[in-house]
Amino acid sequence: MSLSHPMVIAAATPCEPPKHWDPNMGMCMTGGAKTQMKATAAGSADPVPLAEGMVANRSSSSPCPSGQRWDPGMNMCAPNEAVPKTSLRLHLNQFAIYSNTTGPRGRSRTTGPGTWMLTYGNDITPKNHLSVDVMASPEPWTVGGRGTPQLLQTEHIDNMHAHDTIMALEFRDAVVFGPGDGQKLTFLFAPRGQAASGPVPFMHRESAEGNPDAPLGHALQDGFHDASTVVGVEYQVAHTTFEVTGFSGKGITRPFPIHRLDSYGVRVNRDIRDHVRVGASFADVLVPDDAGVGEHNQFVAAWLTTSHGSPGATLKTSFIWGETRAGHDAFHSSFLAEAVYQQGKNSFYGRAETLQVTPNQLELLAVSRADDARWVEAFTLGYERTFFTRNGLSVFGGGSYTKDLVPSSFRPAYGPDPAGAKLYMRIRYMGGMEWF
Repeated sequence: MSLSHPMVIAAATPCEPPKHWDPNMGMCMTGGAKTQMKATAAGSADPVPLAEGMVANRSSSSPCPSGQRWDPGMNMCAPNEAVPKTSLRLHLNQFAIYSNTTGPRGRSRTTGPGTWMLTYGNDITPKNHLSVDVMASPEPWTVGGRGTPQLLQTEHIDNMHAHDTIMALEFRDAVVFGPGDGQKLTFLFAPRGQAASGPVPFMHRESAEGNPDAPLGHALQDGFHDASTVVGVEYQVAHTTFEVTGFSGKGITRPFPIHRLDSYGVRVNRDIRDHVRVGASFADVLVPDDAGVGEHNQFVAAWLTTSHGSPGATLKTSFIWGETRAGHDAFHSSFLAEAVYQQGKNSFYGRAETLQVTPNQLELLAVSRADDARWVEAFTLGYERTFFTRNGLSVFGGGSYTKDLVPSSFRPAYGPDPAGAKLYMRIRYMGGMEWF
């Protein structure tokens, strides 16, 4: 039996009239009780009689022996379902992409970007959960130093850079407490991991599922997913989560660098009606310049994400705004809207971006006022088809087209009609093991 709310199941009373069953006393009593039992909500005091004069009241403790629970569908005691104590889960998302970009800076290349995540979880006590997350990537070998072609990317000019082999190693200890275990406190330590800055990174964002491109505004919106020496705490109450992290703004030169904490980030998320999330963050980061001298940069972001489902179809969306400022310079802004609509084996996705970049960021040395930011735009449409799904393993194929818009001063480098196209195969695996 499936019920949207806990219900008390009616059964015949074991007492002779005019007596009634008293669940508090655990026996038949006389006077002032109902003789007709009804199915009612869990808040009701109406009991559920069982065999041999036992009763179950869903608003009180279970009448079943230790190791068993009351099953309202079977109207009897049943063995407790075992709860996993330890788990090991693997999530793999791997692309094989052919990319082609146009114009004087255009190029063609085949690459294999992807991320692999291994998560170990252990319930130390019923209220204390330990988890260890390792995020890795084969991109040093499958993408290499030249990157994946994508016009207007600034971190690796006109290409998306390859991520390191080890992108994160995070240790979390979560403790639930308060009335009804309605609050949770999580402590984080990561030699390398995600700071409390920006929304969920693009490679984990549901609205970016299947899209092989990184957002052009990635560095302004969610660029600290692999920061060094992260220490933090997260407090969750009801539908609101608060996070504070300290971390190092120094560049990462080895898999697990440990540095002095010189930067911080704060973030808040609020879930609304289970399918809408809003959030905002602020980070102050000490970023070394080319000469090795640190300069404080500020990163501000806000976002709205939604998830809607109907029979056989889902729609996931994200709207993200991000700004950054180096020292006392002007803020540079970015805006993103993206969505993926899935129906059956077919998925359609899109992304629209507008952001400010300087000619220096794109190494456009012939452009005057090279430190003054200009607006650029990118619009992507894509399609993905599911070819195979079994036991957590899925195989997809798809393609996308991106139209870029640049100011007139950028056209000598990018041409009058810059664009890019991708064809790809994708493998996704989600599975694991559990111990009781």
